[in-house]
Amino acid sequence: MSEANSGAIDPTTGSSGHPQTGEPFEHAPEDSHLRLDGKDGRTHANTVADAKRTEAIEKAVEEKKAELQHDPTLLAKSHGNEPSRGAVKDKELVEDDDETIRKMDEAKKQSAEAHKH
Repeated sequence: MSEANSGAIDPTTGSSGHPQTGEPFEHAPEDSHLRLDGKDGRTHANTVADAKRTEAIEKAVEEKKAELQHDPTLLAKSHGNEPSRGAVKDKELVEDDDETIRKMDEAKKQSAEAHKH
């Protein structure tokens, strides 16, 4: 099933679709109704499935955002463009900061080992 019409499996019918027709339920367009609306006609299983789908989408967006913060040139490359000089310089600064932090962590470990003995 595609992500657009996947849903929770109904134990009585063995499918995620409508009990009488067997056709799969489709998710409503974004912002078509309130997610926490108690009067919504969705079953609890469909509400849970929609919540899981939304959570997965949000997690993917957060991961993408974290990647972009680590590599400022990634956005331009993903669009088939050459990164700007500023983005390239930002990437160099991020790499330098990561290297500095790694060296400081190693120095802390060595210092802790020296003080143990």
